[in-house]
Amino acid sequence: MTFLQPALLVALPLAALPVVIHLIHLYRRRQVKWAAMMFLLAAQRMNKGLSRLRQVLILALRVLAVAAILFVITRPLAGGWLGLTGGVPDTVMVLLDRSVSMEQQNMATGVSKRAAGLRNLSKAINDAVGTRSRLVLIDSAVGKPQSVEKADALSDLPQTEPTETAADIPALLQAGLDYISTNKTGRTDVWLLSDLQQSDWDASSGRWETLRAAFRTMQGVRFHLLCYPQTAQDDLAVSVERVARRETSDKAELLLDLRISRHVDHPQPMEVPVRFVVNGTATTAKLALKENQLGLQGYSIPIDKALKRGWGRVELPADVCAGNNIFHFVFDEPPPMRSVIVSDDETESGPLSAALSASADSSRKYVATVLGSKHAAEIPWEETALLVWQAPIPKPDDVLARQLRNLAGAGRTILFLPPESPDDSEIFGLRWESWEGGAEKPQTVEWWRNDADLLANTRDGTALPLGSLEVSRRCRIAGEGVPFARMAGQGALLMRSVQGGSVYFLGTLPGTSSLARDGVVMFALLHRGLNEGARTLGKARQRITAAAALGKDPSRWRPADAQAGSVISENLPLRAGVLMAGDEITALNRPAGEDQPETLTTPALNELFAGLDFRVLTDNLEDGRSLTNEIWRTFLLAMAAALLGEALLCMPGRPERKITKNVASGFSEPASKAA
Repeated sequence: MTFLQPALLVALPLAALPVVIHLIHLYRRRQVKWAAMMFLLAAQRMNKGLSRLRQVLILALRVLAVAAILFVITRPLAGGWLGLTGGVPDTVMVLLDRSVSMEQQNMATGVSKRAAGLRNLSKAINDAVGTRSRLVLIDSAVGKPQSVEKADALSDLPQTEPTETAADIPALLQAGLDYISTNKTGRTDVWLLSDLQQSDWDASSGRWETLRAAFRTMQGVRFHLLCYPQTAQDDLAVSVERVARRETSDKAELLLDLRISRHVDHPQPMEVPVRFVVNGTATTAKLALKENQLGLQGYSIPIDKALKRGWGRVELPADVCAGNNIFHFVFDEPPPMRSVIVSDDETESGPLSAALSASADSSRKYVATVLGSKHAAEIPWEETALLVWQAPIPKPDDVLARQLRNLAGAGRTILFLPPESPDDSEIFGLRWESWEGGAEKPQTVEWWRNDADLLANTRDGTALPLGSLEVSRRCRIAGEGVPFARMAGQGALLMRSVQGGSVYFLGTLPGTSSLARDGVVMFALLHRGLNEGARTLGKARQRITAAAALGKDPSRWRPADAQAGSVISENLPLRAGVLMAGDEITALNRPAGEDQPETLTTPALNELFAGLDFRVLTDNLEDGRSLTNEIWRTFLLAMAAALLGEALLCMPGRPERKITKNVASGFSEPASKAA
């Protein structure tokens, strides 16, 4: 509980005024002794305990009445979620989820989850602490702490505007932890605003245990989670997985691999009007959506034969989630799908090279090159989409280490495979430990992530056959990463680095597993990594919205569509669209995980914050109530009840009726009747 007029609490000692008056009254009474007093004193001693209790209750109710009226004029606030009964904190930190899913709207009001949460947070912070606490904002898109003067300004900051990015909640909490540790913020209330989307929270990551352990050592840090887990009903999402230009003797066309999805329990057939825009020219087609997904491969859009490169987008009708209704694409003469394998073991590099040389797209040229570890300097860095590194990890200050970091920073994919003799070298926050297995029965994969990334289900929803994969030897992976596959009771088999980019560690080889023999898993894994890295090849590139998506100088980019709204250069990498810089053209789109509506369950959320001081408030867009409410009426009622109780205790007792006995009849009757 807190107060809008806390200065008036200095008058709270006035609640003792009835006691003071009572004591003064006792002091001023004069005692006069007279003969019959001895009988009255004797009778009073018989009722002394009950009389004193009555006097104490009367005084207590009078004190309560005065205290209640004092609380009324201080205008108290209450909100169980605020948890401010311990006083005003030194620092208030707001961690804001700015992912695409936070833009789900209430169609009646047009208010999104992000806007509603910021509105409630601003009012709650302003009512609870005003400007008495230092206010710090950290958003998921940029991740940099920003001091805020007033809570009312939260909704107007550029750092709280909508984006088409994903949120990394563990990284957001890590940024908050670093700020608290560096700045010695004292008692800190951390308020986290999120919609609990599973892909953003990454509950299976090993980072959560590290975060919990670090926060447990900090005194005075409390977490308040304002959650909007409400999922959208009848929401449609569109994505384009591949764009290719095809030309024949009489026509030219664009071929799109298109996917439209929804998430309903009992899908009904519906007709979806889809709008295609290519270089500003729009056409509309109606597509039949019978189940929860519609996948079209090679959907044809006729174009002019003179149009060799350009941009476009696919649009769905507006619904509660505007961020997933549009997908942008670019096209150009496709560069070769080039991959490089660095390995000194021909038995391992052979199956890898064969898989990467196989064509998965007849319109593209596939080139796979094998280099020994001593010839790693010959890697064509600018042309390589996928680098498979089966060699010792270079030292941090080595030139090769810097080149690997630059390759990942450029959006290419790097897949590290374990060398025969691992050392303690680390890169991208991960390293190899020792080999395990060999003499025992081959191990199987217990769990893998099938909703996104390298091991996702196929286009028709079929899972990759990882359950039948046999691993005879496995090299342990250590460090900070996101697991994508785990062995039965042994640890991660495939892990992605959390330090940015598409960097993976796979803990086995074709020769130490059934990867080469079965083929399907290895082919899918390698070609998905190749396709991801190829997005940034050539002059026309597909990229995922992120703070570093446009490099170090976003100001050199401008929207390709003249009708696109103006966006400040700092926010260009965070918004979906098509951008141009010289002869380069880039399409930015939301991450695929933002189309998955699954949210964390309450037990899973409690497990993530186990051992920490945290509170959860679940809100929804239809609930317009404030997080804090004035409760002076409660104290007013308490005052009235106290005065009423005091009046009842002060009432004189009922006079006793004298009873006489009728001797003749043997019955008792009131004296008046007997007379």
